[in-house]
Amino acid sequence: MSESLKHNTPIVRMVGVDEVKNEAKKIYEQFLSHGKKVPPWMKVMANCEDIFVGFFAMFKATMDDAPLPSVLKWKVGDQVSRINKCEFCIDVAHQQLRQFGLSDEDISKIGEGGDEKERAALAYARAATQKAYEIDPGIIEEVKKHFNDEELVELTAVVGLFNYINRFNDALGVLPQ
Repeated sequence: MSESLKHNTPIVRMVGVDEVKNEAKKIYEQFLSHGKKVPPWMKVMANCEDIFVGFFAMFKATMDDAPLPSVLKWKVGDQVSRINKCEFCIDVAHQQLRQFGLSDEDISKIGEGGDEKERAALAYARAATQKAYEIDPGIIEEVKKHFNDEELVELTAVVGLFNYINRFNDALGVLPQ
């Protein structure tokens, strides 16, 4: 493991609030105006403003509460992040799931229970993360029983979003605080 990763420091600089401009500054200000810290992944991604602004818009559109419930999306994000072993994203997913009222025990058992729709979503997320090019037809059949086309596109977007941010954070050394 590199020295920067040992010390929980990304391999690129984190962009401060006084350095961002334009749309990126507006995104930072949204966080700060709600009394929140700007997350480390945002400070890293802000090194490239157009990527940061575009990703943030996609993240918000993907993770809102329509058409799929946000709690299901965060469970999917948790599963994808566990497969990819992205410690930062696992940590964030667990924080979000706690806000939905899940206990640590509930979170540790994601993928072991749930209703048929949740099990289908999680099986699809695992398959799409591991080998999207050859998802078992039985998994496709099951997920299509529970999700219409709009929902399936959104579910796939959540899987893709977390695969992207997992790799982004891990490659650049964005680790849990």
